[in-house]
Amino acid sequence: MLFNVVVFILVLGFLIFIHELGHYLAARHVGVKVEQFSIGFPPKAWGKKVGETEYLISWLPLGGYVRLFGQNVEDEDPDDPRNYASKTISQRFYILVAGPAMNLIAALLFMPLVYMIGIQQAQFMQEPVVIGHVMEDSFASQVGFQPGDTIQEVNGTSIPSWEEFYFRTEQIKDGNLTFGVERAGESILLEGPYEAYRNSNNRQWLRDVQPIIGGFTPESPAKAAGLEVADQILSIGGTPVQGWYDISLALKKTQPPLPEQPLAKDAAPQDTPQPVPVLLEVSRDGEIFEVELIPYYHAERNAYLIGMSQYTPVVKRSYGVTDSVVLGTERLVSVTIAIGVFLRTVVMGQATMDDIGGPVRIGAFVGDAARTGVGNLFFLMAIISLQLGILNLLPIPALDGGHIFFLGVEKLKGGPLSAAFREKTQLIGFSLLIFLMLFVTYNDILSLTS
Repeated sequence: MLFNVVVFILVLGFLIFIHELGHYLAARHVGVKVEQFSIGFPPKAWGKKVGETEYLISWLPLGGYVRLFGQNVEDEDPDDPRNYASKTISQRFYILVAGPAMNLIAALLFMPLVYMIGIQQAQFMQEPVVIGHVMEDSFASQVGFQPGDTIQEVNGTSIPSWEEFYFRTEQIKDGNLTFGVERAGESILLEGPYEAYRNSNNRQWLRDVQPIIGGFTPESPAKAAGLEVADQILSIGGTPVQGWYDISLALKKTQPPLPEQPLAKDAAPQDTPQPVPVLLEVSRDGEIFEVELIPYYHAERNAYLIGMSQYTPVVKRSYGVTDSVVLGTERLVSVTIAIGVFLRTVVMGQATMDDIGGPVRIGAFVGDAARTGVGNLFFLMAIISLQLGILNLLPIPALDGGHIFFLGVEKLKGGPLSAAFREKTQLIGFSLLIFLMLFVTYNDILSLTS
């Protein structure tokens, strides 16, 4: 806990410093007097005045501020060239947007470092694209893929690995996909529309995965029966298991018939399939033994399950500078889109408090990331910095975006808004932010202790 708190304060303090430094440098650049530069909110823990600016470290490490001469209503003086109120709308916009911009720039610097240091990646991503099983009624089955096929080209581009396959298919947005496939020593071409590929939930095919246990779900029948991670399933109900996909097929043979359609969650007990005991043959450290367990019926998937996940070996891979910049930028773009989708759910009232993390939950994530490696810490710092930059641009009073919004209104109105209106909206906005911070902190504590 102490480690988490210390790392959280250091990381958040650094990102706040970056943000406020943007405001500070922009203000100095256009000639506005900076009265205070604080990391954290009052009360003051330490302070030192250098020239005309007092530099502070305050006790509440949940934010920071740069106090500019003339930014408050009581000291506005449009006739003083060093006063914030004397600056043009474009100059004030420059000062306000500089803080979030610094956070976005920091994210663009941190994320490529993650790829340069190295990321944990599933080992199969570097392996050839060998198809283990073709899903029924999928794009792959309609195009003509068969188990054992190896995809060597996509639209004329060489595909040496699953990583390259995913990357190349992401770049294609329309038209046809042409696959160069090696099948039983022969080269063939398979072709189909990208639209059909995109709409098939990426469940075209399954890799050829060994039936080795990598983990368990909560309340897993397999775990309760004594199975362990790294155990290999050899057979189920007497049916040999060659690959991971064979597990579900073999299990299905041992159980009562499934409904033609998935059942509703509130289906009557007499309508729900009743699983029966099944015998599994398992290999562990060269020793073969048998266990008996009872699967459970999963209504949404309309399948019998025994609560296991497959073993996926991971490796650490580092990238060169150019690739790291490209991959890092692409990752930030995808995260930005995800943030936009989340904000939309908030506005539409579709988000829950479980979707929102406050300082306690973030602190736990930061501490865990620091313990697992520098790369993970840089990744989390990039994500937090990106979020700080985006959220501070929201048009909420007391945030930079709120000030920017008022500048836009001032531009349209042809003059500044009344001092009373600005004071009232800033007070309301600040109060709402404090309330939200306290609320999410309380929610974090409940979720971490439950």
